[in-house]
Amino acid sequence: PIFTIERVRKAGINVKMITGDHLNIAKETARLINLGVNIHPNTALWPASAARDELICNADGFAQVMPVDKQEVVCVLQNKGLVVGMTGDGVNDAPALSQAQVGIA
Repeated sequence: PIFTIERVRKAGINVKMITGDHLNIAKETARLINLGVNIHPNTALWPASAARDELICNADGFAQVMPVDKQEVVCVLQNKGLVVGMTGDGVNDAPALSQAQVGIA
């Protein structure tokens, strides 16, 4: 996974983790794969504001999220003019997968 993240970043693609897992688990997983540990809890996503949108853009990811949180992150990134890809393996990922320009289930 470490080399995959490095290759993707070298290609100019930003990678974020958006997970329902606990914050500590997300940070440790991100550390292990060199994703970056600037991981925030879902509470940082609300209320919506310009500062929150910047946080989303600069974060390495978010933990303890709900489906609406995942979709919101995708929407904010799209509103910044970014093309967003999303992977997911559960029904809870469906809203964000369908919102993203590239959805891989």
